[in-house]
This record gives sequence, structure tokens and C-alpha cells, in this order.
Amino acid sequence: MNKQKPNNILLFGIPSLVIILAFVIAYAPKPVDWTLSYSNRDVKPFGSKMLFELLPVLMGDSSIIASHSNLSVFIGDDNPIGENFIFLNNNVDFNAEDQFKIEELLLNGNNVFIAAENYEEGFLDSLKVGVEITTIPQFAKVDSISLNLANRSLKKGLGYWYEKGINDNYFTSYDTLHTSVLGINSKGKTNFIRIKKGAGWLYLHLNPIVFTNYNLLDKDNADYAFKCLSYLPQARTLWDEHYKVGMNRQKTPLSYIFDNPPLRLAYYLTWIGAILFLIFESARRQRMIPIVRPPENSTVNFVETIGRLYFSKKNHLDIAIKKYTYFKEFVRSRYYVSTSPINEELYQQIAEKSNIPIRSIKQLFEMGESLKKIQRLSEADLEQFNRKIEFFYEHCQ
Repeated sequence: MNKQKPNNILLFGIPSLVIILAFVIAYAPKPVDWTLSYSNRDVKPFGSKMLFELLPVLMGDSSIIASHSNLSVFIGDDNPIGENFIFLNNNVDFNAEDQFKIEELLLNGNNVFIAAENYEEGFLDSLKVGVEITTIPQFAKVDSISLNLANRSLKKGLGYWYEKGINDNYFTSYDTLHTSVLGINSKGKTNFIRIKKGAGWLYLHLNPIVFTNYNLLDKDNADYAFKCLSYLPQARTLWDEHYKVGMNRQKTPLSYIFDNPPLRLAYYLTWIGAILFLIFESARRQRMIPIVRPPENSTVNFVETIGRLYFSKKNHLDIAIKKYTYFKEFVRSRYYVSTSPINEELYQQIAEKSNIPIRSIKQLFEMGESLKKIQRLSEADLEQFNRKIEFFYEHCQ
């Protein structure tokens, strides 16, 4: 009778404690994540999921599209007119191609709205704009900062007050001939402007934090954010996700598990159970596990041998023809299109499905078809043809 009681404690007490411990760990309240995000997928305080979901209300029935690649790649050779482009992030560092694309969009009559604290210096210089950034620690105990609109019909008497994460940024200089002041900060200095560029308008705002989830829910500050965006017309709108703070952060399987309480509980139970198993079963003796060597991959050796054979014969034309044949098979099997006949309709289909510029696809097919008309191919031409094919493989969707 005395022996049975300790056994019952081991059988039922320890598993019960393990389950209780796992429940406590899995369902313990998570601390609030105050890191900057600005992503339309994040519900954290400084994400922008709420604003992105409310954009259709502002833009009417116009479509809202999220772009996860840089602007020059996403738009390609298209020339939109009268559309909106919204960039929201703490830092916006456009490369040379994107700066050129933004200027082209503005000249064509589009509207570009950028809310950021830090801009690429060359971008500001091209606009003849100067900026003063007054960084305040995120949770420093300072007085609230007020922002307001310059338009009398839009401004609020005492302004819109912000406490968390807000900085008192302002423009120090701008081209007054082509620039309109749309907003001011608590010191009466300009923090929101509109610049006429060609047939379009460029909007620059220095406090992106006002468009985040937390500040949209705080007091009546959502009214300020929507008034700022109300300068954009109701039109097709592209929302940038490429330049966001966490754009390079990959969503791992573990992060998905930890974001779901049931999966998190199962994860902890599995690990605790495995540790207990090792503790109680570590005394058991097992025979030595024999080492089983994996079979040799003869396919790799075969490919290397064939490669050396082709290289020694310098038959560049044959290699190019085979690579072109494999490329067409890749297109047929991946995008379910027929590569015969080769015409403009085929180029258009592949461009739409692969998100590769149509001119690149056309050049690749023209080079491939020209192989049938020549007798020899130089090593340099083979390398050029191979680069075009590899570019397609690396960038296609």
C-alpha cells in the first residue's frame, strides 16, 4: 500500500504538472510589441493593418494593390495615369531606378504620397527640400505633440495630440513656387507639403507614426490621418510593402507556431515530454547503432562528366540549343502555355504570369530562335544567352 502511493504520484502527478505548466506558458499574456512595422499585415500598435483595410472606404470602389517588390520592377514598362501610390515607413531609401520611376509617374499625372521620417539625401536634393528630424525616445516622459492641417476647412481648433512614438519633425526649406503647405506641427512649422511635378502631385509627410494602428485608435486622431489622405483622388491605389521596416524578415514555421496558442501549447508539451522521456529512460542500455552510409549520388557525377565532355568539345551551339529546349519545357510545364507558335500573344501571356518584363522575354525567345539559323556560337554569346535564361529563372513568379 505504501509503495502504490508513490507510484500513483509518478503516474498522475508529474503528467498533470507538465500539462499545467504547458498551459501556463502557452496562454500567458504576451508583452505588447512596440517595434515599428508599418506593414499592412501587422496588428501590433505600430503596424498599419487598420489603415490598409480602411483604404477602400477612402478610395471608393477603386482597387487597392499591395506591392512587395520595388517600384520599377512592379510597374515595369506600364505607364499609369491618375493613380495613387502610397509609401509609409520610418525610412524610405529609394534606389536610382525607383527615383526615376517616381518622377516619371508624377510627370504622367499620378499622385505619390510618402510618409516617412528619413529620406534618401539625393531624393530630397532633387526636390530642393530640407528636413529637420527631432528624435525623441519612444516612451520618454515629454509633453504631447500636436499636429494640424493648414487648410481652414480641415484644421481642428486645438490640433490633434500624440504621445507615443511621435517626433516633432519639420521641413526647413522647400521650393515655395511649386510647393503647398498642407500641415504644421505644434510649433507652427511645416510637416506636410504637396509639390507640383509635371501633371502630378507629390505629397511628403514627416510623421508616418500618425498612420499606424495605435494612433488611429487613440482619441480622434484617425480623423487627422484620413484628412491627410483625402487629398488623394478616388482612384486605383498601390500600397508599398517593399520598403517596410521588416520586409526582409522571413515568417518561419516557429513564429507561426508561437503566434497560435493551441500550436504553442502542443509545442511546449512535446518538448517537455521529450525531456522527461530522456530523464527517465537515460538509464536504459541500448546496443550501438551501426553507421549506415547513404548511397552515393551517381547522378551528380554523371552530370559533371557530361559537362566536362561538352566543355572539352567547345560545342557552344549545342549547349545553347539544349538550354533553350529546357527553357521552353519549363515555360510549358510551369505556366501551361504552348510555346508554338512564338508570337506577341505568347510573350504577353508569359509576361503576365511570370511578372518578367515583356521586352526581356521577347529578347530571350528571339535569341533562342536565332540558334536554328547559325552554324557556330561563340563562348561569349553562350554566356550572354545563359545569363538571360538564369535571370528568368531567378525572377519569375
